[in-house]
Amino acid sequence: MAEQGFEKSEQPTGKRIQEARDKGQVARSQEIPAVAILLTGTLILYLFFPRMYSNFLDLTSEIISKSWSIEITRESIYPLWVYILKRGFFILLPLLSAVFIVSLVSNVLQHGLIFSTRILEFDLSRLNPVSGMQRFISPRSLVELVKGVFKISVVGYAAYLLMKREFSNFPTLIDTDVNYIFSYTGRLVLKLIAWTGPVLVILAVIDFIFQKWQYKKSLMMTKQEVKEEARQMDGDPVIKSRIRSLQREMARKRMMSDVPKADVVITNPVHIAIAVMYKHAEMNAPVVVAKGAGVIAEKIKEIAIQHGIVIVENKPLARTIYRIVEIGEEIPSNLYKAVAEILAYVYRLRKKF
Repeated sequence: MAEQGFEKSEQPTGKRIQEARDKGQVARSQEIPAVAILLTGTLILYLFFPRMYSNFLDLTSEIISKSWSIEITRESIYPLWVYILKRGFFILLPLLSAVFIVSLVSNVLQHGLIFSTRILEFDLSRLNPVSGMQRFISPRSLVELVKGVFKISVVGYAAYLLMKREFSNFPTLIDTDVNYIFSYTGRLVLKLIAWTGPVLVILAVIDFIFQKWQYKKSLMMTKQEVKEEARQMDGDPVIKSRIRSLQREMARKRMMSDVPKADVVITNPVHIAIAVMYKHAEMNAPVVVAKGAGVIAEKIKEIAIQHGIVIVENKPLARTIYRIVEIGEEIPSNLYKAVAEILAYVYRLRKKF
């Protein structure tokens, strides 16, 4: 049994799937484009074969007629071959175009458009005979072997039944012309594809489902891999905790550096300390420059004593300000009167001393 944390029991994340796509690794069934090309090619030949056959006959006649007047040399043979290939290409263009388009569309429909050069990169591990042998005897190779044997069996058996059924007609072909033989052969091919086509389509659908399942299984992740990916995306929790701790420490230091600027420190008196500053000419209302509870409150009071800042005990006011006012914010209007009374008391003490 695989150890917990190392067993691939987790579904692949979006990041894992995208990384696989970037490498050109997607769920792809080779059966779907193969069947699509077969059926489309058959349809195109059925629709265009008479015209294509006629054009090939014209090309053959033209070549034969020219062969009597052309001297076969190195200089003359090249233009002739170029001409033959060009004519042949345009005769076959409907078939070639259909095959290309169907091949492209059948692949795009499976996994969308992918532009990746990673699959073309040279990888020495592909030359490793051990890994090559492992791929050769892998479950995927076994499935491909079974598919191949099944397709050959289906097509072979259908061809056998068809030939057995038509066998009595073969001797009569001796007395027929070439056009009839081509037509008869075409009808046999169409029958063979009509018999085997549905089976091949069903096989392609099953193969596509299997490839999707196999692909998803290959991307399954262990719990540890999921944690590592989350840590990479969100940051290491330990590091983030340390950063937050440093940020809080820096904020406390800045806050403590502002305590000497305060006019009064309001306490409850043990657990909470609020440092308040008010400059009549610069501020609309008193501002909280520091606040804290527990150890921080003690530190605020200690700094206040060192700098001769008055400390006033007012439990309800200290608790209210600590709860609703953040550092750097002004005292809300509903607390103006209570804070003003304390500030007035502080100003009287300063005048007295």
